[in-house]
Order: sequence, then structure tokens, then C-alpha cells
Amino acid sequence: MITSIKREFNLFPNIVGIVTTDDLTAITTTGYFSTQSAEVELLNNGTWQWEVEDIVLIFYATDLIGWFTYDASTDAFVSLAANGGISNTLPSGDIIVGNSSNIATARAMSGDATISNTGVLTIANLAVTGAKMANNTVDYAQLALDVAASATVTLTASQVQNLYATPVQLIAAPGAGKLILIDSILWDIAFVSAQYAAGGAIAAQYGSTIHGAGPAASGTLAAASLNGVAASGFLSNAGSAGLLNVASSASLNTAVYLSNASAAFTTGDSTVTLYVKYRVVTPA
Repeated sequence: MITSIKREFNLFPNIVGIVTTDDLTAITTTGYFSTQSAEVELLNNGTWQWEVEDIVLIFYATDLIGWFTYDASTDAFVSLAANGGISNTLPSGDIIVGNSSNIATARAMSGDATISNTGVLTIANLAVTGAKMANNTVDYAQLALDVAASATVTLTASQVQNLYATPVQLIAAPGAGKLILIDSILWDIAFVSAQYAAGGAIAAQYGSTIHGAGPAASGTLAAASLNGVAASGFLSNAGSAGLLNVASSASLNTAVYLSNASAAFTTGDSTVTLYVKYRVVTPA
């Protein structure tokens, strides 16, 4: 509460002296002076009139004193900066920016982000666009699960020969209630010297059942196609589109493996790099 208010007219600018029991937060809060109008009117024997040349020396709680100006737009006091400094008061949630005249000015942050009076920055919805991200900085972990992802798996010649009895994991189990959908599998074959022989149709499957007996998760690659490779090159498995026929109990939260039917491949010494394109969905 303001307990004393007086103006000294014999100086320029005018000095207004105020004593109040309120603290710095209170006296710089919008509307403060209006809340003191009754006390001020009694002390002044009438309505107080502010002059543009007034500066205000305030003694405020707790036993502090400082220079201020009165801001008619907020009906509160604004602390004067020390020489060469910036005011130690600032409207709630504002920041100090240099304006077009190179003057430090209080402004509310706006546009793509806002900031609270506790220092919490909030980015506006839809504010982060592709143009604001550096290339090759977002990977699958930051994307929605149903966005296309990729996995790279390298097979030794021994692993190719043993796909029949020892399936190789391509993609780990995705989590409860989630289903892996294979879009394609590209085989990048580095031929060495001997072709593969025997074997059977190769496909991705849900689970690690041997002999290619698990529920199909991709189209098949014929054994003849792999056995016919006599130089480095490419083969592929089609994805699951149009062929998926699997129980949820055998496919949800289930890893995808590569195996083959009929028999093991024999001979052959080429290595293979598999590029698996897939998505993870959560069926209703």
C-alpha cells in the first residue's frame, strides 16, 4: 500500500517520492497504481495527475529503493536502467530485443514459438517444416511407426547355405499389438567363384520356424534364380501386398526371419547384402 506520495517541482525533471509497503513485483504489475487510488487521493487531497517529466523514487518492500518511471499504458512503474544498463523489470513473459532504433525493448515472443514467464519455450503446431531441418538428420526412430523404414542385413555364404535349418532374423519384434509389413527385399549379391545349388524357394516369414514353414511375410524368390547367379548382381523378393494370410497370434509383435523351403543350398560362396524395406502398423 502506498503510504506517502509527494512531487518536488523545483527540479527538472520532477521527482516524485513514494513510500509503499508493496514489493517490486506488485509495483510493476499492470494496474498497480489504480489499486492505490483511494490511498493516493487521501494523501494528495485530490486526484493525482502524472506529468510527462516525472521520474519516481520509490521506497518499497523490503527496505529497497530505486528509480522508476510511471507507464500510463500499463498503469504501473517501470524500473530505470542504471547508466549503460537495462532495466531490472520486464513485463511477464517478455524478452529484451533491439528494436529498429537499436534500443533494448520488451517484446513478447511470437511467430513459430512462444515463451512463458517460467522460461518454457513452446514451438507452435506445424512450425517445424522440411525447410527448417538439415538434410539427413531425421532417422526412422523419430518418425511415425507406419512410415517406411529400412533394414540392412549381411549374409555370409554359410548363412545362405543354412537358411533352411537356421533362419536369419531380418527385423526384430516391433512391440505389443504391432505388425511388420514387408514392402520389398533387395538382394545385392557379391559373386566370388562358385554358384549356389539345390535349396528351395526363399521368403521372409513371421517367426523362426525352420524349413521356411513360418507364415509368409513376403513374396518368394525361386531357388533357380539364386542358383543361376554367376556374376555380381541383384535379385529381389516382392513385398507382402496381396499375399498376406496370417493369424494375428502368429504375426503381431513377431520378428521377421528369412528362410527357405525344400532343402539346404549347397556349394556357393557369394555373400549377400539384403536391403529390406518395411513398415510397422498397429491394426485396429
